[in-house]
Amino acid sequence: MEYMSAQEAADKWGITKRRVQILCASDRIDNAVRVGNMWILPITAEKPADGRIKEKKTNDIKAPKNPIRIARNKIKAITTKGMQKLLLTGISHNEAKLSLVTIFASELVAFYINKSGCSEHLLRINQSLEKITEHSIEEDKTTEEIRENIQTFIRENIFCCDDALSWCYQYANKLEPDAKYSNTQFFTEKYMITSIVDSIHIQLRKKILDPACGGGNFLLYCLDVLADMCIATFENKECLKNKLQTVLSKLNGYEIDRALAVVASINLRLKCLALLVDAGYEVGVDDFESFTPNVFYPVGATLAGALEIVKSNPTLAKVGVPGFFESKQTFANVDAIVTNPPFQTIKGMPEDLKDYLKAEYPNSKCDMCNAFIELSYELIEKDGIAGLVTQNSWMYLDSFVELRKAILSTCTIDQIWELGSNAFYDLSGEKSNVALFLYRKSLPDSKSSMRLTSLKTMDLAAKETLLSSQEDDSMYTQTIMQYEIYKNEGSRFDMISSAGLRNILLSSKRYEEFAVPMQGTSTGNAKELIDYYWHHINDDDWVLVSKGGGYSRWLGLNHYCVKWGEDGKYIKATKGSAIRNANYFDQTQMVFSDTGTSGLNVRELLPKQIFVASGPGIRIKSGKANSHLALLNSRLAAYYIRLLSPKLTIAAGYIAKLPVHADILESTLLEECSIRCVEAKKHRLAKRPCNIEFMPLRPSEEFNYEKEAYRWFLEDIEDEWTQLQLENKIDEYVFSKMGLSEDDISVIDSYIGSKKVLSSDFSEEVSCQVLEDALKRNLDFNCSVSRTKVDKRSLGCDGILEFWSQKCGVSCERIYNFISDEKFYPSFLKERYEGLYLHAVVMSALGYPYKMESISLQELTQRMGVTQKNQVEMVKTWIMEEFNRTHFDAMLKSPVFEYDRDADMIICRKEETNG
Repeated sequence: MEYMSAQEAADKWGITKRRVQILCASDRIDNAVRVGNMWILPITAEKPADGRIKEKKTNDIKAPKNPIRIARNKIKAITTKGMQKLLLTGISHNEAKLSLVTIFASELVAFYINKSGCSEHLLRINQSLEKITEHSIEEDKTTEEIRENIQTFIRENIFCCDDALSWCYQYANKLEPDAKYSNTQFFTEKYMITSIVDSIHIQLRKKILDPACGGGNFLLYCLDVLADMCIATFENKECLKNKLQTVLSKLNGYEIDRALAVVASINLRLKCLALLVDAGYEVGVDDFESFTPNVFYPVGATLAGALEIVKSNPTLAKVGVPGFFESKQTFANVDAIVTNPPFQTIKGMPEDLKDYLKAEYPNSKCDMCNAFIELSYELIEKDGIAGLVTQNSWMYLDSFVELRKAILSTCTIDQIWELGSNAFYDLSGEKSNVALFLYRKSLPDSKSSMRLTSLKTMDLAAKETLLSSQEDDSMYTQTIMQYEIYKNEGSRFDMISSAGLRNILLSSKRYEEFAVPMQGTSTGNAKELIDYYWHHINDDDWVLVSKGGGYSRWLGLNHYCVKWGEDGKYIKATKGSAIRNANYFDQTQMVFSDTGTSGLNVRELLPKQIFVASGPGIRIKSGKANSHLALLNSRLAAYYIRLLSPKLTIAAGYIAKLPVHADILESTLLEECSIRCVEAKKHRLAKRPCNIEFMPLRPSEEFNYEKEAYRWFLEDIEDEWTQLQLENKIDEYVFSKMGLSEDDISVIDSYIGSKKVLSSDFSEEVSCQVLEDALKRNLDFNCSVSRTKVDKRSLGCDGILEFWSQKCGVSCERIYNFISDEKFYPSFLKERYEGLYLHAVVMSALGYPYKMESISLQELTQRMGVTQKNQVEMVKTWIMEEFNRTHFDAMLKSPVFEYDRDADMIICRKEETNG
């Protein structure tokens, strides 16, 4: 879908731009999209005929693809192809990057000039840009091809021309493996920029600074907002130009990367051209050159960029302007800062930069983003305001306690929007957890309150829509007195909580009083020293290990062994290894997965099993072991762990901080529930050969695989239903003992997703088709859910019944009854369970897991107890057609056996390797 700007629609329809914006905002134009501070609409859109608002049939409308993402992909494609062509001419990557940026910039200049009704020779435009970039372009066939692609892009994506050059630079920079700064350059999304800038009332500010300005995206929006006031009052072109230059003089940017500073300066000049064109004036290169943005970069070598400004007063240069400037003088009297600082932590940081940050910004703990928070405070004047895009780790991690205390005691915090992961288009997954931070440099008082808005469970589109449209966010927001945050344990921010839950955290005993969560051993080379247990049966050097790496409550994930030898000699001999808590292996009762994205999940540690870093252990000091296990698998523990630990991994120290009541850990009720949960889970695990809990099957007199497979399905459902009811009883007991109110429980549900076990609504509808669709793509060859999380907010699912419930929004009880009453067993489930059963029978007949050998299909069917001719043929056919695929996936893509069609037998791969 192609789009046009509100101004273009206004020109096309003969109405004002403001009127078009009102039509878009009032939902009068289908598929109109707000991008930053402007509306764009489909190029095929027609002016509404009357004032009536037509109600849309939302079920019949497909959401349009995000125009920003589409445009970015086009820029990335143009950049990639352009760089490839330029590099083939023999120039360096840096030269190619500067050439591409200059070509793109010249096409943007030409576009605005032509749009205004004038024309300029390309040579004249290139000469103008050469003064700024200090890089010349040699026009040839290569540049001509690149220009054609850029021209097409501009025609089709006018709405994003203001920052297209920035994205071109970022994508070009990332094409070079060792490009400086490429790992920390993630330009700010428009919705983040508008949220921050619209909240700080920049019209009232005299000097605005972005100390890590990148391509100038923050400054561009500030220019847009400030220009809106002067455009309405200009008298002629020169008057408007003067007013735009006055606005530019208030805006200041600093960028460590000179080439990127050039991009920012060009972008601001282009924005001024665009504003002149929108006002109806003809423009030329002279107009482009007449604007002088305040974008600076360091003259000499710099270690920490803007972080040095208040420490050593480095000399700066200004893009396109001769001479040098003192940084302290240049950035004096700043009363507003807006910025997206580099996201770089101590991992992979150069030693000299670490030393600098430790000395000059000790509270930042070698985190660049946190150092910029400190810098912003030092740069702005008293009563100044700062809005930053940060990583949310400073709000939670123990290492940043002093930074939090300094901020809370010296600043007045207005707003924090916690966006979590997936906040950037080009930074996917859990790589960064983002928070937008807005504060004033004024001492807080007893009445100082802050708005804390948590959107981290939303997907990117929902976050962007909510913040861009400036909709009411009260349902995601709480207002908290600043001194309350300061009083929290470690002055930790509490983004979603209630007074009751906060009080529990502050006043209860800590779990560390009753148990010791411990770090596990680091092997130094997991690829060589950790393997699936079935490859090392009867090998004394290899011992069972809890590795974590998944989600499983009560019991499970026991697929692995580690090459330990005598007293861990193989690990000790490996560089980078660390033996931890080995003295406590035989005193440890529980382990947990350190990956926290699906929530805390704790399991029994098996006899003679040890634990490593990804599956740390818990040693009990007092209380009943199974009562401990019940507490740690409760929703209360999952809630507090997610609240306390914002990182991808769950550190043992955060489990130690869990609030607890001593009676819970001595509870006979919880002990009994926990034991039964373990038994129910073990019964399920025993059917799957990839688990150490697998129980080989004995041959039966009557081989009826269809009947047995269906029985296994019903048993799995029954076992899981038993587990879910027991877990519900555990949660009720824990909630009651900890004194939770209905509001407290509602907060927990909103934070980690609700868990509907028992049915409170007997009218709940269950559809066979809906159940099928929900599970079809998520059921693996072990008849387990391959994706344990239904959405970002929810905890992991420990079985298909729980998965169905979360996916369909129906209680587990209702689904359980539906399966029982309706004999629900669709074909895809039947096929998978029959495969599961047959695989287990074949593996048992092969001697697994006690001994493994190669045998013929005839001998195999005899061992299986299959005697009837039709059954023998069926089993042989299944083995020939399905065994290899089923076995490969069921054994986690690390098979033990393989059917050899030529030999007509199942081969033990270990025998084959040894041979």
